[in-house]
Amino acid sequence: MNSHIALVLAAGFSTRYGADKRLEGEHKPLLIQTLDHVCQQFTTVYLVHRNQDDSLLDVIKNRQIRLTPAPADSIGLGTSLATGVKEILKTQTVENINSVSIFLADMPYINSATIRMVLDASTSHNIVRPVYKSDAGHPVCFGSDFLTQLSQLSGDMGAVKVIRTNAEKLHLIDVNDSGIITDIDKPSDWITNNVSR
Repeated sequence: MNSHIALVLAAGFSTRYGADKRLEGEHKPLLIQTLDHVCQQFTTVYLVHRNQDDSLLDVIKNRQIRLTPAPADSIGLGTSLATGVKEILKTQTVENINSVSIFLADMPYINSATIRMVLDASTSHNIVRPVYKSDAGHPVCFGSDFLTQLSQLSGDMGAVKVIRTNAEKLHLIDVNDSGIITDIDKPSDWITNNVSR
């Protein structure tokens, strides 16, 4: 059976937060909150982390997650994403992959039901993205047809180029889930967005 894979991007440097937000959180670290939701829905999870990242690796060392270090030089979201996809293509047979869903480490409020809706709509030939009140969010689920294009990304633009190039293959799903557009950029976001999911 073709598999759905999750790719979590966690190589950013939290410049607006003022500390390593991935390890912040009242009850558990932000990254762990995000991974808890992701790991409930996926059996295969890859995570791209900073090149030197001992503190984070110590936090997640007991989890069954495939870890990939980002390049040592300064990188953007596109480079981070490409690094993860290259690792997936090196370690998986593309014929056995249905899709790869892209998650950002600082988005802990996505509903599990939303993730399931995205996966239910995904095929190897489409790109699925949830929408909340006209705003597109995460996860973005790419069918295996698009993995080579994702592996060639670089810079800060993320997957926007691949989505635009394949606009006719984009499938948008309306969801009642503000978590798909809610990230933790600064400490006050924890208070503003402190909802139980």
